[in-house]
Amino acid sequence: MNFNTSYFSTQVVKPKSETLSSSLKRLLGTSLAGALMVLCGTQAAKADETLGHFSAVYSAEAIQADINQWVHWVHTTHPDLTHSIQDIDGFYERIDTLRDRLNKPMTGEQIWREFASLNSMMADGHLSIGDGTNTQWRQWVAQGAKLFPFEVALSDRGLKVVSELGGAPSAHDGKYIQEINGIPVTEVVATLLQRIEGDNVAFRSALLTRRFAMTYRLMYGIKNAFTLKFQTDGAGESVRVAALNKAPVSIKQRTFDDNFNLKLLDNQQALLTIKQFGWDEPDAYFQFMAETFERLNKAQTKHLMIDISDNTGGDDVYWKQGILKYIATTPYRHGSTYQVRILEKYRDPGEVVGSVLSGELTKMTEPETDPGLLFNGKVSVLTGPLTYSSSVLFANTIQDYSFATLVGTPTGGRSSQSGGIQFLTLKHTGIRAVTPRFILDRPSGKQQMTPVQPDIVISQQGLNKAEFIAKALSATYSL
Repeated sequence: MNFNTSYFSTQVVKPKSETLSSSLKRLLGTSLAGALMVLCGTQAAKADETLGHFSAVYSAEAIQADINQWVHWVHTTHPDLTHSIQDIDGFYERIDTLRDRLNKPMTGEQIWREFASLNSMMADGHLSIGDGTNTQWRQWVAQGAKLFPFEVALSDRGLKVVSELGGAPSAHDGKYIQEINGIPVTEVVATLLQRIEGDNVAFRSALLTRRFAMTYRLMYGIKNAFTLKFQTDGAGESVRVAALNKAPVSIKQRTFDDNFNLKLLDNQQALLTIKQFGWDEPDAYFQFMAETFERLNKAQTKHLMIDISDNTGGDDVYWKQGILKYIATTPYRHGSTYQVRILEKYRDPGEVVGSVLSGELTKMTEPETDPGLLFNGKVSVLTGPLTYSSSVLFANTIQDYSFATLVGTPTGGRSSQSGGIQFLTLKHTGIRAVTPRFILDRPSGKQQMTPVQPDIVISQQGLNKAEFIAKALSATYSL
C-alpha cells in the first residue's frame, strides 16, 4: 500500500533520551561498509545445487557481514520495532545468540534455520526473514527439488492430508498425520511455525498450510522418502511414501480468473472473489470490476458477498477504485494516525531522511457522484485468517463507515497495520528480508493491536471452503 506523507499533517517524533544497551550499541555501531567487504569464502563449496542460494556454503565472515547488514537496514527502515515485538530485550538477546551460533561455515539452509527463528518473535507479516520466493521455488522444482508429498491443512484437530502435492487426489486424503519420520507432528508444526512470519498464530498457521512442503524442506533437509504415521481408531497406520518433484499448489501461477471472478447465485445473490489487490495489467482489473457492478445492477442483485478470506493484500487503489467506487456513499479515509520512516526515495521537501514522523490522515476520498454506478443491493465482506495487509485496511474502512457487513473469522493481520514494505537481499547469502516503513491505525482512530473482528462470526473449523461460504451467505442474506 502506498503512503505519501505530503497528504498529511505531520510532526517529528523526538527521539527518547535513553542510554543504549551495550548489545544494541554493538549491533548498530558495527561499520556496515567494513562488514560488507568481507568476502572470505562466500560460496566456497556447493553442497546441493537444487535450492540455489540455500544450498551454497558460506564462510563465518560472510554470515556475520549479512547479520550486520540486516540489523543496520531494519533499524534505519522500520519506524518502531516495538509495534509488533513484545519482548524487545529478548529480540536483541536472540540476535546476540545468532551471532554466537552462526560463527562457522554453514549452508544457506542452516543459516535460515537459525535466522528465521526471529520471524515469530517479530510477529508481523511485513517483518520477516524469507524462505524463498514463489518464482525461486518454481525454478528449484523445475531443476529437480523433491518435497514432502502432500498438500495439508492445519487446524485444531491437527495436520490433515488434503491431496497429493500439486493438488491431485491421493489415497490418504482426509487422514490426520501423527508422526513424520518418527517426530511427533505437534513438534514438527511448532518448529515450523516459529519460522513463519505473521501477526498471530492463526495467520502463521494459514501460511504454513500453504508453504508446508517448502518450509519442511528448508528445516529438515533433503528426504527421498517419508515414514508417516496416521491417526486411526486402532494402533495407528504407518506408510512409507516417496518425496515428489512437483510444485505445491500455492506457488503455481494463477490466471486472472483464478484471482478475480463473479458468480451469480440463486435468490438474487452473488459472490465476488478477490484473492489479491493487484494485477500485472491494472486496466484489465478495473475493467472487470466496472463490468461486474454493471452486471450486478442489471441482474437486480439484492445481496453481494465479496470474498477476501484468501486475500493477503496488495495496493489500496485496487479496492478504493475497484470496489468502494461502487459501494461507498459517504466520504472516507483509509486510516487515521500513523508513524512513518522517511527514506530517501520517498522524501518530500523539508523532510529529513531517517527521521520518523507521526501525524494523522486528513485527506478524505469523496464517493462516486454518478448514482448509476452505485450498487443498489446490500454488501457483505467475507474475512479469514489469510485476510492481511491492504485487505485489513479494506476491512477496517468497510466496518468503520458501515459500507458493508463483515462476516467470517477474524483477519490474519492486526487492525493497526504496518505497510510500505521494503525488500533487502542480503549481500552474501542471498536470503531476502522484508520490513515495513510505516504503521497506520484504522479510520476510526482506534489503535487496535488485535485482528479486525467480523460483525458476524462464522467459524471455519470442520468446514471446507464451499461450506464456509454457504454458511456465511446464509447468515448475511436475511440482514
